[in-house]
Amino acid sequence: MAQNNPYAYQTSLQAEQALALRLNDTGNVHWLKAELNLYIAEALRAWNTLTQTWIQDFTATYTSSALPWQSTGNSQNSFVGSNPTSPRYQTLNDAYCYTIAQYHLLENPTGNGTWTGTPQFSLADFTQALQRRRDAILQLTGCNIGPFATNFGLPASTNRVQLPDSTAQSILDLRRIRFLPAAGLGSPSTLFREDGMAFEYFENAYEQSYGTPMGWDVLAGPPLFITFDALASAPNTLDILAMLSGGIITPPTASPLLIPDDWYWVMKWGMMADLLSKESESMDLARAAYCEQRFRDGVQAMIEMPWLTQARINNVPCDTYSVAEADTFDYEWQSNPTAQIGIVRGGIDLFAVSPTITASTGVVLSLVGNAPIPATDGAYVQVSRDVLDVILDEAQHLALFKHGGAEFQQSLALHQNFIRAAVDTNSRLKESGIFASTLRPPISRQSEADPRFALQETQ
Repeated sequence: MAQNNPYAYQTSLQAEQALALRLNDTGNVHWLKAELNLYIAEALRAWNTLTQTWIQDFTATYTSSALPWQSTGNSQNSFVGSNPTSPRYQTLNDAYCYTIAQYHLLENPTGNGTWTGTPQFSLADFTQALQRRRDAILQLTGCNIGPFATNFGLPASTNRVQLPDSTAQSILDLRRIRFLPAAGLGSPSTLFREDGMAFEYFENAYEQSYGTPMGWDVLAGPPLFITFDALASAPNTLDILAMLSGGIITPPTASPLLIPDDWYWVMKWGMMADLLSKESESMDLARAAYCEQRFRDGVQAMIEMPWLTQARINNVPCDTYSVAEADTFDYEWQSNPTAQIGIVRGGIDLFAVSPTITASTGVVLSLVGNAPIPATDGAYVQVSRDVLDVILDEAQHLALFKHGGAEFQQSLALHQNFIRAAVDTNSRLKESGIFASTLRPPISRQSEADPRFALQETQ
């Protein structure tokens, strides 16, 4: 999607030259031009994750009956379609992460190509670390949710089924299940998450009862099994929203990150924490601890990241409730033609229209888009003038990572300047509207209605 470019103050080349001047390396001897641009780009992306500056409208034509769930983020799941004009469309891959990490570690920036760096690391170190951290992020944040099959069902006369698993994809967690009997054998039912003890207390005969289940459980059975509170009495399919893993990373083929572009740095820091914890000469526990802390802070922010602020259907404003809210307060909205009209959030970057409609419908979503990254030297850096200085602070801090030691430690003050400026910006924006906290809530509606993690007690 073409980015709006309202700011026309400083070009990418000017920002790069300013960063080189700060580093006292105007000849690009220690920091190459491409390297400096990567650091500036990361600072811009991190700024957008902290302040949600780049809100943009995304217009789409939607038909629920053709593809109930759609993604604004990626096209890796064929069951949620592809929206490449979305301002949140994912473009970064593993090679991008490797390249900036290789600059950080003073290695040749070969991305996912043949390793030509020092014996401290190998390409396998990068790919394995990235894969581990990618799947950890997908589990913790739920940013790759979608349906995974159209022919998966509960076998007749049973109440337990095993989820599929392969090198191509794993099911990391389940968010929602609907029971769809075969045509003419019953009505669809949205099931509610329970557990084995609840089945004993409230449906004591669940091991003998045949019919349509109403609840499901993942606690009382083996891993990758779902248990239901009734034995299936009819052929059926299970409409499941699941948190999906990525496939095996196999360089030189590029692998998608499966997380929003602006948050790639979380995966990068996690990968580097593993790389710097490796035995022998590559070990640097001080910088590994820094990387791990950046990873943990980033994951915590991702868990509640805003991505959708408002929506319109046929140019009429509508609510954007979570799938947990829709299922609780407007039960079976997908099969009820009189259900409340609105956008249902299935997960980060996943949405559906309520009720299910057969005609094409115009949908406008106000999304937190990707930060605009200048593509040429002459393109303007898209932040306001008061923000430019802290963008360069963060970029300088990133550039000094490879120096390590006292120089890097001293640069932490620059990172703190960056964070403090983001906090001040958010404080100002919070006072800029009547319902600012509703537009950008401190906790997502899905997490509020159906939390995945217990709240941690304050120490």
